[in-house]
Amino acid sequence: PSSRSHCIFTLHLEVEETVADVHVVRTSCLHLVDLAGSERQQKAKSVGVRLKEASNINRSLSVFGNVILHLAMGHKHVPYRDSKLTFLLR
Repeated sequence: PSSRSHCIFTLHLEVEETVADVHVVRTSCLHLVDLAGSERQQKAKSVGVRLKEASNINRSLSVFGNVILHLAMGHKHVPYRDSKLTFLLR
């Protein structure tokens, strides 16, 4: 297995409390993401599995950047489904 991959650690928190006879539940979700680095394929002279792996990483990072751009510009449609990474973080 390769160590060249994205890693996502998601922490779901839930706090319940009762204040003045009112039951309140607060939830939160924190994503910690370690993105694999992109590389220039010609410069790295990757072949075979490494080349395919590098291509997938570069594509995933490109899609991630595209999603961030769409969110920053306030687009109604954000292409979360274009990669597994962005789909998981949606």
